[in-house]
Amino acid sequence: MHNSYIDLVANFGIGGAHPGGFSLTQSILEDENIQPRESVLDIGCGTGQTAAFLAQRFKCQVTAVDNHSVMLKKARKRFESSDSSILVIEGDAQSLNLMDNSFDLIIAESVISFTNISKTLNELSRVLKSGGRMILIEMTAEQSLPLEVQNKVCSLYGINEILNEQEWKSKLQQAGFSQIEIIDTPSGLIQTDITDINQSENINMDLYDVWEEHNHFITQNHDYIGFRAFRCQLL
Repeated sequence: MHNSYIDLVANFGIGGAHPGGFSLTQSILEDENIQPRESVLDIGCGTGQTAAFLAQRFKCQVTAVDNHSVMLKKARKRFESSDSSILVIEGDAQSLNLMDNSFDLIIAESVISFTNISKTLNELSRVLKSGGRMILIEMTAEQSLPLEVQNKVCSLYGINEILNEQEWKSKLQQAGFSQIEIIDTPSGLIQTDITDINQSENINMDLYDVWEEHNHFITQNHDYIGFRAFRCQLL
């Protein structure tokens, strides 16, 4: 499905576009004690910044999945310049062509909100090994949203629902996840510095408008929209 915000991130080739940025990703993963023998799924890998870091830093087996052709092209280009062997797959997080019980760890950075949340969580639960863990960083409602804000979020980002912290926990539990922890991070949805970019040629001017609209929205609505970083395990 066409999504102008995701097209923006893809065409500008922005790495670490998720809340908290790549510095948050590095901080969380450094605490995760990832072993070389482990198999890691980076779902919604984008341009491959996190997948490349995982493979280079931890020497683990990384599978990178995305459904956006521009993202995948830039991810593959990034991986060519590294010594790491990363499996790149074009796929839908809601219906993965991957075997059950395949991964020790799943990373999802501002991905699940852009899908049918329950369907995706059930699919990620399916491909995660029993006792495996998942880290997700996702947009979260900080309070009850006025209809105007709710409509703006859905239209700007092409999403269908904005969950609060408890609703995220409930959805995770329903999908079979347990030991759900909130990773201690600032929760404010603020514009992070862009330090990783691989811009396409001939970008549609409409995407510049989307970028401006995004920046304006998060500046004006930080009281309503934040994010959470969750760590959970599969039962």
